[in-house]
Amino acid sequence: MAGSSTLNRLELSAPTLAATDRYKHIAADPEALDRLLVGVFLESHQRPPRETWIDLDATDDPLHGHQEDRFSQ
Repeated sequence: MAGSSTLNRLELSAPTLAATDRYKHIAADPEALDRLLVGVFLESHQRPPRETWIDLDATDDPLHGHQEDRFSQ
């Protein structure tokens, strides 16, 4: 939907400063983005899922190769 530089600008910009900031002309409406993402998710299913799990824990990165502590899980 957007490249990393665009997402970075959206994260760091404030809607009230977008018109006057030289480098951050893009401003996001967080509530509108939330509605958009939920809408896109629901439209991707023939019928809405009965239950949705949101896993916010980003520490489950798999280990590859012979990294130290690979067996201490």
